[in-house]
Amino acid sequence: MFSVRMRASRGGKHISGAEKLIEDHGIPTAALSLIDRAMFHERGTPDFINISIEALEKPIKNTTSLPLTLTNIDNAAEGRAFAISLLLNLGIPLFCIETAIAFLEKGAAGGESMRGAMIMNMQGERLEPDKYRGIRASRMDITEEASGELACAIEGAGLTRYFTHISEALVLATKVASVEGTIAELCWSDDPSYTAGYVASKKLGYVRIPHLKLEEDCNGGRVFFVNGIDMNNYIHEMETVPILVNKFGGLKEMNFSRYTGGKI
Repeated sequence: MFSVRMRASRGGKHISGAEKLIEDHGIPTAALSLIDRAMFHERGTPDFINISIEALEKPIKNTTSLPLTLTNIDNAAEGRAFAISLLLNLGIPLFCIETAIAFLEKGAAGGESMRGAMIMNMQGERLEPDKYRGIRASRMDITEEASGELACAIEGAGLTRYFTHISEALVLATKVASVEGTIAELCWSDDPSYTAGYVASKKLGYVRIPHLKLEEDCNGGRVFFVNGIDMNNYIHEMETVPILVNKFGGLKEMNFSRYTGGKI
């Protein structure tokens, strides 16, 4: 198996990234697909595209995805309130949550969205060695069978047009939650037309929140809330250990007002 990864930027600013785990005969098709994706991204046409093709040296971990939970959120204010309530229930201190949201709002990489993720401990400190690149969860994919299960589930919810966003985020969240020391993840997209994001954890699963920012907002990113980690081991597993989702963990719905009592 090979890891095929794409990263695209313009003027040094990150535009897009994606990856696949593939057999050798599928490399040309996968590479062309990722190049095509980079060239026609809504954030603009890149002036730099990097395609990395690497044979996997470590055995692949097969796993079931986190369960996907859909929510009835009508606007970004409700979305933020709901995300905060979920994170509080997972034991993340409020000041850590507020600090993380402030970074995502203004752009965690000096006013720009990061290529990777912030890592934040329970004292609200950012731990990633490179505050512009962050930590990029990598070497992960989903099988055709599991992808089909997911597609059928979200079709019934009327979310087929968001399949790529949901699938890739679910796979990433599944890997992040599997790494020891991860308490939770908060993410919303930096694509201007996509307002959704999520809160994810091993305990809670992947909770999709359809509005976590306003449309046309180009700032976004993700933060991994952690506790008691060995930083070198954490980064090594997040960036190098390959994971393949071979089964979809199922779908359910969560009511915003019922969960929060209508207030935070």
